[in-house]
Amino acid sequence: MERDEKKLTKLLGHYLKLLREEKGISLNIFAYENDLTTATVSRIENGLVDTKFSTLVKYAKGLEIPLENILSKLNIDYTNQEY
Repeated sequence: MERDEKKLTKLLGHYLKLLREEKGISLNIFAYENDLTTATVSRIENGLVDTKFSTLVKYAKGLEIPLENILSKLNIDYTNQEY
């Protein structure tokens, strides 16, 4: 299961980076405008850390897209997961 979580973290980071770059926003500007550090944005987008929900909200606001767009892209079925 840990491997799946790491894969998800990398997938999410890659997608967030893609969205930011498609908007033409530099990492530094995005971090500054959304009250994040450049190190945090870099670690998230490189799949090195799990992303807090509040940070996902900042991404959605900063990219001017609905949060649902980010979450639905991941297309995960949690029905068979144990928590």
